[in-house]
Amino acid sequence: MGEGRRCVGVAQRNGKGYAKTEGWRIWWGMQDYRKLHVWQRAQALAARVHKQTEVNASRGNTAWRSQVRRSAQSIGANIAEGALRDTPRQFAHFLEIAMGSASETESHLDFALRVGVLDSSEALLLLSEANQLQRMIAGLRRQVLKSRE
Repeated sequence: MGEGRRCVGVAQRNGKGYAKTEGWRIWWGMQDYRKLHVWQRAQALAARVHKQTEVNASRGNTAWRSQVRRSAQSIGANIAEGALRDTPRQFAHFLEIAMGSASETESHLDFALRVGVLDSSEALLLLSEANQLQRMIAGLRRQVLKSRE
């Protein structure tokens, strides 16, 4: 519990568990990250990146292809890992890492657009999705940190 506070019960609020303590509450973590819309969108982006890099595999750039796939997959993985952490602060930390992975993915996609590894229309759609995902994660992070108050 930290700082000598004792747990006095468990409560539910908006589907999230909290430990009731004397004077404050502690985030208990989400039970099912799969219900988070932002996680679903992150998984969809990772799948789309994977498919598009598979379609364009003949254009070379195996190191780039591997890196963009890993960064895209990392977005959802960090959201999932953070959602099961014990405190809002820990969840916010993993959301920050997910935002970094989304930014990295966006950078790799920008490179692909510039060198012609991906079709420009598909690259622009993926770039837009990565950017929108960053904003969604940032919004969720703000909400998670607010829940500490």
